[in-house]
Amino acid sequence: MRNDLLQSMEEVKRTGDQMAVLSKEFADDPCSKPKRQQMIVAARALLTSVTHLLIIADLVDVQLILKSIRLVEDDLQHIHDASNQEELVHFYKQYGKDIVDLSQYAQRRQHDLVDRLEQENLAAARGTIKRTSMMLLTTSKAYLRHPELPYARENRDFVYNQVRDAVGVISAIMQGRPIPPTQTLKLDSSLSSVGDLTRALNEFDRIVMMKPQKFNEQIIRPQLEERLESIISGAALLADSLSTREDRRDRIVQECNAVRQALQDLLDEYIQYSRKKSSDENVNAKIQAMQTKNA
Repeated sequence: MRNDLLQSMEEVKRTGDQMAVLSKEFADDPCSKPKRQQMIVAARALLTSVTHLLIIADLVDVQLILKSIRLVEDDLQHIHDASNQEELVHFYKQYGKDIVDLSQYAQRRQHDLVDRLEQENLAAARGTIKRTSMMLLTTSKAYLRHPELPYARENRDFVYNQVRDAVGVISAIMQGRPIPPTQTLKLDSSLSSVGDLTRALNEFDRIVMMKPQKFNEQIIRPQLEERLESIISGAALLADSLSTREDRRDRIVQECNAVRQALQDLLDEYIQYSRKKSSDENVNAKIQAMQTKNA
């Protein structure tokens, strides 16, 4: 592929130089039909060589993305097969690096796609990866700590399958294959408009405002985290829209991270309250902080 790319670049340079010479000759004698014909032939040759170069460059781009996909797939398998916390953290760190590269490749490719449905599917897959990557680490840790609990394995497998299916969607789009049927990945995001996000945020605020005595870490925490990550995924899809300015896109990402941190602070405060190490005032302050970030 490297040699093909270099040869194609040389061909573009050769035909470009020839086009420049013949164009100058025709400009000096614009009434000459032979010179006009020679320039037309040279222009067609240049167009053909440029087209060939673009095709090869596109193939190189696809190969890089597919290589990145294979790395992420290997990382996912290592995470799934990890037998202790140390292995899990080690493999997840590598996964974090590789998934960032894949997300960047996929984002650039998304803007180049002509098919609107493929753009939406690729954006949804990227959103799923953003939403579930941290959950993959959390659920995997929980499973390794309590492998005897059925729900720990189920939660880990559910998140693992979501990430794997999202990567499979990206792979299918890159290779021009039909998207494989998936059970856990929803390609049509239900939070695809500002109105949907607003309603979801209002509902999230309502759930967050619970009495501290009713907080159950094993039940409430994953529910809140999943709801928030779904909202953040919807916000990410809007941020990736071609009509979103770059400065606003960066602001959306910053605010999403701030909301995520505010939720973790609130959940930690609920846990402290359940252990009688916090007060109603502290919990209410964290709730207020959470709502301020959502505003």
